[in-house]
Amino acid sequence: MSYNIENVAKQQIFVAAYHGSFPEKGFEMACALAEKYSKQVCFLGLTSKGEDGSAYSATFQEWVEQRGASSVVPLNHLVVGYEEFSDVMEDTEAAMIVFEIMPDSPYRKVRPLLELCRQLRIPYFFVKEGQRIALNKVLVPVGFLNEEREKGPFSSSFGRFFKAEIYLMPAKDYGSRARQNTDAIKTLLEKSKTVYHEVEAKKDSFKVEMEAVKRQEELQADLLMISASRDYGIDDIIFGPKEEKIVKKSTIPVMVINPRKDLYALCG
Repeated sequence: MSYNIENVAKQQIFVAAYHGSFPEKGFEMACALAEKYSKQVCFLGLTSKGEDGSAYSATFQEWVEQRGASSVVPLNHLVVGYEEFSDVMEDTEAAMIVFEIMPDSPYRKVRPLLELCRQLRIPYFFVKEGQRIALNKVLVPVGFLNEEREKGPFSSSFGRFFKAEIYLMPAKDYGSRARQNTDAIKTLLEKSKTVYHEVEAKKDSFKVEMEAVKRQEELQADLLMISASRDYGIDDIIFGPKEEKIVKKSTIPVMVINPRKDLYALCG
C-alpha cells in the first residue's frame, strides 16, 4: 500500500472527494454523522493507476484548513488508489463512507461506486446536490430475506444517536418472513426506546424498496435505508442492479448495507 496506516486515524467517517469540486452535500452528511457519533471526517481521494495524487493532497489540505476553523468535528484527508479502497476501509476500521453524485467528478456514475463497495463491512451513503441533509425520519423497507434484520441495529442506532423516528415498511408478501423480520426489528427498537411507525406497503419484497422511493415525499422521509443485492444476475449486469435504480430515482439520501452477515460494523 502507498499510505502509512500508522498515520491514519481509526473509525473515521470518510467522504469521497475530487480536487476539482468540493462535495458540499457529501461533507454536510459526513459532518452530521460524525458529530453525533463523535468521529472524525476524512476527505478521501481515489486515484486511477498511474495518476498523480499530489493535486488531491494539496487541495484537500486547503479544505481542511479552510473548513476546520468552523467545523464541529476534526478533519483529515487521505489519497489512495482505487485498487486499495477496500483494504483502506478495512485497515483504517472506517465507520462509514459518503459519496456525493456530482456531474463533473469521478463520482458521477452510481454503478461503479456500488461495485467498488461490494465487499465493505460498513454502510455507505449516496447523496446528491440539492438534497436536504437531515436524519429525523428514516424510511426502512423490509423484505423477506433473513439479512433484512440487519437493518434493525442501524435503525436503533439512528434512534439513539439522532432521536430519529423509524418508518418500517414491511413488504406485502404471500409468506410471513417479511413480517417476521419487521417484528424482529420492532423488538430491537422497543428495547432502545426508539420511536417507530409501520407503513403499509402495496408491493412485495422485490419491489418494496422502489415503492419506498415513490413514497418519500408522502412520508416526509429524510433518509432511505436499503440492502444491496446478494448477487448480480444477468439482468443486473446488463440493466444495472436494483440499488442503482433506487439511488438514481431517490430524492433523499440513500444508505446502503451489504447483505452478508460477516460484513457489519456499527457506530455506537
